[in-house]
Amino acid sequence: MPKDLFVFPCPCCGKQIELDTRTGKARAAKPQDKHGQNALDDLFASQKKETQRLGDLFDQAKDGQGKQKERLDDLLKRAKDDAKKTEDEKLQRPWDLD
Repeated sequence: MPKDLFVFPCPCCGKQIELDTRTGKARAAKPQDKHGQNALDDLFASQKKETQRLGDLFDQAKDGQGKQKERLDDLLKRAKDDAKKTEDEKLQRPWDLD
């Protein structure tokens, strides 16, 4: 290989690039399409797993919110019942004491 010809991998796609320093031209020497196809299939599989995982987390959060709503409704009902029981007692305000 002459000293004017350099071969290095592309940082983006992994193809081998030949660079001729005399002419300043570059060309892809060995495209690696098969490797890219496997990576794409792996990407789709991992995306499907991630979608399923996020769906499960969303369902769990939705169930948790439903339980929290029921708990807060129960606390509000208890507070209303307690307020009705103590309705006879009026709170005194400081300015009413004059």
